[in-house]
Amino acid sequence: MRIDVFKLGLPLYAYQKLKQLAGSKLTSGGELVITARKFRTQDANRTDARARISELIAESFQRDPRRVKTKPSKAAKARRVDEKKGRSQVKAGRGKVSLD
Repeated sequence: MRIDVFKLGLPLYAYQKLKQLAGSKLTSGGELVITARKFRTQDANRTDARARISELIAESFQRDPRRVKTKPSKAAKARRVDEKKGRSQVKAGRGKVSLD
């Protein structure tokens, strides 16, 4: 079953989510292609395809929750600085050895 996504009048965010969800089922021409061979009768397969299309479209309208930004703790920052200083010491010790 083929559905022209552009004729559905979806908002931009829903279209982008549908594009992500559908993956290879969405053609470059904007058609959503759903195949259904689960049942023996053509009518049952059509009903199944319609149900799957409606599920995809309904899921595309659900927005993802916003990510809560986090910052590294003071202890994590201190550990990072200590590791950097340690690496610096290791690299500084790699120079030529002078025999005085």
